[in-house]
Amino acid sequence: MDEIRAHLQAFRTADWLILIAVALIGSAMFDDIIGLIVGAIVGYLGILAWHKGTFGKRREPPDEPRP
Repeated sequence: MDEIRAHLQAFRTADWLILIAVALIGSAMFDDIIGLIVGAIVGYLGILAWHKGTFGKRREPPDEPRP
């Protein structure tokens, strides 16, 4: 729980806006509060992946093939 709290405190304004937007879209797609919760979780995980660089430039293949 402390790790999640630390991540939320490190969020910038744009991150909060994205999180709120994804939560509202989830609320519109699904049923009210359940969609809001699911959207907030998906938004949180997406922002964490974005901060780790998951959606960034893909790595080049290794120089030597693996056996």
